[in-house]
Amino acid sequence: MHSAILYFKNLIKPQLFRKNVFNLKVNRLSTVNPTLTEDDGNFFKDEMADLKAHYPILAKDLTSYISQYKEFPGLLERFPQLLDYTVPNEDPYFLTTALIPLYSYKAIEEPDKMTEENLKKACIMAWVYRILEVSQIIVDDIIDHSDVRYNKPVWCKKDGVSLELAVLDSHYLATGAYLLLMKHLENHQCCLDIVHLYMEKMFITFITQFMDVDNIGVKLFLKAIPLRFDKALYIFDGSIRSALYLANINDKETHEAMKKFTIPMSRFFQLQNDFSGVFVGENKFQRICPDIIDGRNSWLVATALRMASPSQKKIIEENYGNGDPESAKKVVEVYWDLKLNEVHEKRSKEFSEEMYNVVENFPKRIPKQPFHDMAQQLVLNKLYS
Repeated sequence: MHSAILYFKNLIKPQLFRKNVFNLKVNRLSTVNPTLTEDDGNFFKDEMADLKAHYPILAKDLTSYISQYKEFPGLLERFPQLLDYTVPNEDPYFLTTALIPLYSYKAIEEPDKMTEENLKKACIMAWVYRILEVSQIIVDDIIDHSDVRYNKPVWCKKDGVSLELAVLDSHYLATGAYLLLMKHLENHQCCLDIVHLYMEKMFITFITQFMDVDNIGVKLFLKAIPLRFDKALYIFDGSIRSALYLANINDKETHEAMKKFTIPMSRFFQLQNDFSGVFVGENKFQRICPDIIDGRNSWLVATALRMASPSQKKIIEENYGNGDPESAKKVVEVYWDLKLNEVHEKRSKEFSEEMYNVVENFPKRIPKQPFHDMAQQLVLNKLYS
């Protein structure tokens, strides 16, 4: 049987999980039919433990930057509270931007270079990316007038935090993150490459936020959907390519080859995010159908508009973004009538095949197995469970 067909047969088994890929990495596996083993269901278990162990270093360093202003009342007490409230999390879903760069670095780095010091640098780099994400999340919650983030009050609505202070907190986190990166990687030959990459991905995220602020209206969604997908470019592209740089892989050819994996993975992540907000009963979102209620562009609505009859389009245009759960239900009914769940399943299988072929054509320097596993878990929507 063709290797890709075997691969897809594995993909539809919901109990399959990868584990211990870094032991496999020593042998530089390039298996055409990756076989995952059942485990405790936590794909990033080892990375979560590593990040947790190194978090105190990050918190201490960031706090030390403001220690010279210790005479200012409450300052030294306040910023550790900001960090602890917004940055770490027990749920791996909310630590994507820290887990993926660490996972990727451990997969890519040569075994004899996987020292405690290099692991520490990887963890700091991973936390930096997470902090940069949080700096944008704080502003995003202000813009969206959100009440809840990570199943607790958003930072700007926490007792003792005003909107003005929250804006300053966002800047503190962003600038502090880059200071951390420069401190711990200042002697690394690719330090500036990592800084540039992180700045670029945060800039793109900032630009794509404009779509949520300036509601362009349903009729322009099809035209603007590529911008929606670019909103998640930082998730995989920034994460995995920073791991390449940390492993001293900075040649253009390898990065261009990796972008054929990281960019589609980022965009499919956004597609999964859009799909889960409507079709997954128990999801990690604070509200059901937030994109419909708030009138945001998404893969679902763009696909529905492309497939809908004139009467169905009218229902979407009249009810999308009304802020009314009852109106949202009417849109969801159209989604079900169009069988968008089946469209998603078909797209998932196509995406699996695309990523399988991309990984199989990685440069020899890059191990295939960990990235086969990552793609498979994303398609199964089990990367964080």
